Formats: sequence, structure tokens, C-alpha cells
Amino acid sequence: MMATRRPIIDEPNASLANISRTRRAQLVAEFEGDLGIDYKARAKAIADARRWQIIKTIIVWTIALMFFLIACQKLWIMGQDVDRPFTDLNPMHDLFGGE
Repeated sequence: MMATRRPIIDEPNASLANISRTRRAQLVAEFEGDLGIDYKARAKAIADARRWQIIKTIIVWTIALMFFLIACQKLWIMGQDVDRPFTDLNPMHDLFGGE
């Protein structure tokens, strides 16, 4: 039995599917370089954007935690000033110092 040759139309698809991921990445990098796309700069920009997102998240959570701790301290101080717990709490007076 004689082997049949694949049609010419399928050859580029078959050869593209058979190359390794590393070689495919090299080809993409070369193609982007030919187009003037700097893939290293693009990857650095993506990493910088992710880093900035993490920094912003940490800043927001730190501020939220500070507000929570201040509120807890105020409530604890207000609780220390009462004779019997939950009987003579006046949050407006304790927080703003009104008479």
C-alpha cells in the first residue's frame, strides 16, 4: 500500500501544530519585533500595572483597618466611662464632646 501525501492546504496548519511552545514563543517575539512591538517593555508594563494594583489594595485596606481600630478604641473608652454597661451611653456627647 502506498502512502498518500497530505494536501498542501493542511501543511502549514500541521507544521504550526507540531512546533514546540518555546519555538512558537520565539517566532511570536521575532514577529512582534519585526512589527516594532517591544514584548519586554509590554511585559514590564503589565507587571508594573499589577504591582500598582497590589499597592493600591494594600493602601485602601490599611486605611480601612485604621478607621476600624479607631472606632474600636472609641467604643472601648466610651464603655470605660459608664457606671453600668449600656445604660448611660451617649455617643454624640462622647464622640463630639457636647454638653
